Amino acid sequence: MSRPLGAASLPFISCIALLAAAILQILGVAASNWSHDGTFYVGLWRRGLCMRPLHVDCYRDDHVEYFTQPWLHAVRGLECLGVVFIAVPLVVLPVYMYIALGLYYKCMMITMCVSSFLAAVSIIIGVSIYAVKVTTQDWSVEWCVFVCIVACGCAFIAFLVLLVAVISKRPPGLKEVHVHTEIYVDPNKPKLYTIDPY
Repeated sequence: MSRPLGAASLPFISCIALLAAAILQILGVAASNWSHDGTFYVGLWRRGLCMRPLHVDCYRDDHVEYFTQPWLHAVRGLECLGVVFIAVPLVVLPVYMYIALGLYYKCMMITMCVSSFLAAVSIIIGVSIYAVKVTTQDWSVEWCVFVCIVACGCAFIAFLVLLVAVISKRPPGLKEVHVHTEIYVDPNKPKLYTIDPY
């Protein structure tokens, strides 16, 4: 069975899932609506106060250090780790798709697969800690938590697609290509030459 995009089809699908995860995770981490008690709303990095319901006459304070406890530092760290672990395969996979033979470089694909999995795990652990701690203080969970959960789902989908790419075998007609070249730099001219040893 042939794939519509060739060797890069599975990484392309995972790249789309990772892009969605990155956008949602950055939005969720940066926004200030993680929890609400009816008057105050709090995010990971800022808090706000609304004078009237439905977020009318609100002001924001960029420092939530009054609310900072060790668990909030842990949530901040885990959510930022999620962004980093999403960014690694998101930067490497487009380069890989350009080369298109990378599907069969198992070590690189395993690394991207593990990075996507670690992103999903760190995001869901951070969200779980936040939800448990905030609900025990009788605050309600807001939309940013759900955005991060969806980002976790996208990262997990990317992990599953990359896992399929790692497990899949090389098509029988595709041979490994090894090109041996030597590089020569001319000291008198700003030129770089590659010399084929054959």
